[in-house]
Amino acid sequence: MKLTILIVDDEIEIVKTLTRFLEIDDRFIIKSTINPIEALNIVKKEKIHILLTDIMMPEMDGIDLLTQVKSVDGLTQVIMMTAFSTVSKVVTCLGRGANDYILKPFDNLEDVQTIIDLSASKIERWTRVLLQSKHREIK
Repeated sequence: MKLTILIVDDEIEIVKTLTRFLEIDDRFIIKSTINPIEALNIVKKEKIHILLTDIMMPEMDGIDLLTQVKSVDGLTQVIMMTAFSTVSKVVTCLGRGANDYILKPFDNLEDVQTIIDLSASKIERWTRVLLQSKHREIK
């Protein structure tokens, strides 16, 4: 099963860099937008497994996007990205269901890959658990 990743950042170069880097991995379908409202509409229409979102964006910040995405699909793994971090923001994001937190600019895209791999592993494990639970209910 391919996992769908949605990248949301108002900085087009960040979106392009992450898209080019991640689309090499054939485990993923990569979608992207520079508009958080468009991102929310995508989440409402399609299954998004992993969302990478900037925090500071016009129209809607990433924390609001996180909250709304989790209300649509609580299993979506949300990875927050920001160049401007405070302990308060980290705690708020984690409290609202963020899976992880990445600081920009990226020192190494391999670190981003590691965080995505951890999220993908969690999704695969949850999928197995759900299938096993469903199988047990049928018996």
